[in-house]
Amino acid sequence: MDGSLALLFALVATAELGFGNCGAETCRSIQPGQGRNAVQYGEVLFQRERQGGEIYLQRQLPARYGALEPVLGLSVSANGDAWLGAGLQWTGALPHQSFVQLSLLPGLYAQTDGAELGHMIEFRSSAGVGYAFDNGARVSLQFDHRSNGGLSNDNPGLETFGIRLALPM
Repeated sequence: MDGSLALLFALVATAELGFGNCGAETCRSIQPGQGRNAVQYGEVLFQRERQGGEIYLQRQLPARYGALEPVLGLSVSANGDAWLGAGLQWTGALPHQSFVQLSLLPGLYAQTDGAELGHMIEFRSSAGVGYAFDNGARVSLQFDHRSNGGLSNDNPGLETFGIRLALPM
């Protein structure tokens, strides 16, 4: 996997800020938003080989810049590898209370017995599709890719497929 998810996020975020329906003041200033705490369980793949499970915790802060939401993330794999990051998430509405979600979070990767990713700085880009319940809870299927974005010559990347439950704060 290459940087396609990160590029897609950048295009959507730029389009949202430039052409979105939120107005110049709303898109370019911090507005109140719905905070959520999320937990995700996923299977980690390194060079198409299963590496085991991963728990990913995410905190969506109660603020927004147009449709962009600030998020914090922390994951720990079955191998003991950890990743900690902060970035932005975009959520787009689909019919029947469903949604599509993209995010990009730069972060720090601490390797123990898991995959050697070439650098301690790793960018986590993700795409997901899910359902929003009337009470504000969300469930989604997520795919993410971690890469150092070419910060080192060794950049094999890491993928995770998971299911996420997000509850309003």
